[in-house]
Amino acid sequence: MAASSSSSHRPVLPCLAVQCSCCKPNTTFISAAEKKPVAHGLPELLNVKATVCPTPLGWILVRESASGSTYLLDPQSRQDDKIPLPPLTGIDDDVLMDCNCLLSDQPTAQAAAGCVVLLVEPQDTVYHHIGAGAGGEWTRHEYDIGIQGDKYGFTEKIHIVACRGKFYFNSFFTEISVLEFCGPAGPPRFSSIRLDGGAPGDWGRGAFHVFLLESDGELYMVRLKTTLGSQSSPASSSSSSSPSPLQVGVYKMDFSERRWCRAVDLGDRAFFVAPFYFGASCVAGGKYGIQKNCVYSVRYLGDKSFTVSNVEDGTSHVHSIHGAEASPDSILRTLWMLPTDQKP
Repeated sequence: MAASSSSSHRPVLPCLAVQCSCCKPNTTFISAAEKKPVAHGLPELLNVKATVCPTPLGWILVRESASGSTYLLDPQSRQDDKIPLPPLTGIDDDVLMDCNCLLSDQPTAQAAAGCVVLLVEPQDTVYHHIGAGAGGEWTRHEYDIGIQGDKYGFTEKIHIVACRGKFYFNSFFTEISVLEFCGPAGPPRFSSIRLDGGAPGDWGRGAFHVFLLESDGELYMVRLKTTLGSQSSPASSSSSSSPSPLQVGVYKMDFSERRWCRAVDLGDRAFFVAPFYFGASCVAGGKYGIQKNCVYSVRYLGDKSFTVSNVEDGTSHVHSIHGAEASPDSILRTLWMLPTDQKP
């Protein structure tokens, strides 16, 4: 069946796309605003066998399995807007599906020539890049800056974000690394920024999930931590929504002071984070219906729920994303999909 271009068949964004191996079709779309499945998904991705990677700017990187055709897709365009890219080769589908894909700018007709598409592999210290309108071929790079193996020999995946035309990654409270390109087809240049001050007093101890994201031209860091001593699993309860023990901290980079500062709100926007190190921002309220100053988070690959955390009052609630018949092992991945043209 051909993909429809009718706006009635576009997904309601922002939404969570849950790919599952236990049912047909194997992708369920959960409305972030209504917190329940929606009837219409994305025909382009459901009817064409392809591997996809969402970007924080809403565009989706698509590589079709049969032809190898590679392009950026606007998931809500009535014309199925595509920005063609050279074929992406040398990377398997099971690796590509977990990559972090970033755009240095919106790849519109006016800005495409200056937009860098960056694809970071999840395990190997490898990334690929190309200019959205530059032609040519993808360039593959290996790197070793800021990456260390643990005692079991695993390589730490990096959290990375595009902000103000540069890519910032592996931030600590004393330093943040920077990757920039001399034009879309130019060579990469690594550097770092020394930061003043240590961890904030509310950072605490224990295991965290940390995400970097850009919002309205500013650089943010989101910290997720589960309260110690909590053994409950809200997602397994019969209720579709329940309180969560998740603690969320949001920090904003002050480039003039070179330090992370605690954010008391999100500028009336909403943040979205998910594996692996995906972080994005969206206009809240209005036509999108999502909650202002809240973080929408999926922590683990097999999670059957997502959490909405209010930064202002500190509350968090868990919302089920799938029926009881889906086991965590059957969930292949969860993807946040956002609008490309965000207007209140």
